[in-house]
Amino acid sequence: MTSHDGSFTRELNLREFYWELTLVSYYTGSRRTQEDLLRPNGSAKFGNTVVNDWILINGDGNTVAYAKGLHIQASKMVESWHCSFDIVFTDNSGWGGSTLQVMGPNVESGQWSIVGGTGKLTMARGVIYKCWRDDHSTTLQIHAFYFPMNRKNAQHQGEEKNVWSW
Repeated sequence: MTSHDGSFTRELNLREFYWELTLVSYYTGSRRTQEDLLRPNGSAKFGNTVVNDWILINGDGNTVAYAKGLHIQASKMVESWHCSFDIVFTDNSGWGGSTLQVMGPNVESGQWSIVGGTGKLTMARGVIYKCWRDDHSTTLQIHAFYFPMNRKNAQHQGEEKNVWSW
C-alpha cells in the first residue's frame, strides 16, 4: 500500500516465541565452551574478558543452538559481569539461520534482554529468564516477540525500496 506521500506502508503481525532450553558449559578439557581472552592483574578482576560458545539443548537432549559472544568483568567494586552474545539456532532446530541478540548481567539466576533477531525471528524483543538448578545445570526460558519477514528473491538492481515482504 502506498500513502499519499509515496512512502510504503503495510500492517505487521507480531508473533510470540517461547522455548525452554538448557545451557551447557564446559570450563576445562577439549570440549571447553569458554576461554579467557584477557586477565588484567592476573586474577578475576575488573576488565577480565571471556569468550563463550555455550551449547543450548532442548528437552530431548539435542543441540538446537549456540550462545556465541563475550562476558566482561565490568565493575571495580564487586564481581559484576556483563554478557553480550548471539544465540545462533542450528538447522535441526526448526529455526535454522535465525539468531537472537542478547545482553545483560551474567548471574546464576536473573534476566538477559533480547535486543534483536534475524532470520525467522526478525526484530525480536524480549527476555531470557536464567535459572540455576540444584543439579548444577542452567535453564533458559526464552520469551520474545518478533515480526516475521522474508526478503524478496526478485532482482533489485540497486533499488532498495520495498525489499521486504510479509
